[in-house]
Amino acid sequence: MNERIDQLLWAAGGFTKLNYPDDAFLDGRYALTQEQLDKFAELIVQEAAAFVSGAAEVYNQTEQDACVRASKGLKKYFGVKE
Repeated sequence: MNERIDQLLWAAGGFTKLNYPDDAFLDGRYALTQEQLDKFAELIVQEAAAFVSGAAEVYNQTEQDACVRASKGLKKYFGVKE
């Protein structure tokens, strides 16, 4: 995973093996409760939606509107509140 994913994991309340050494990690690096895993997924969807709505280079209002709709659609599809 890249560094941004690690940052989102930390923001969700997860612990990395670097700062919580223990043998009870899902993949050898992370330990998460279900609540933390849900928050982590929500943060990823929010990050993706923000990217879609803000990072696309648009040339007219129609394209901007499409990006905003796509961003909102991502959130709605994954059940993330605005």
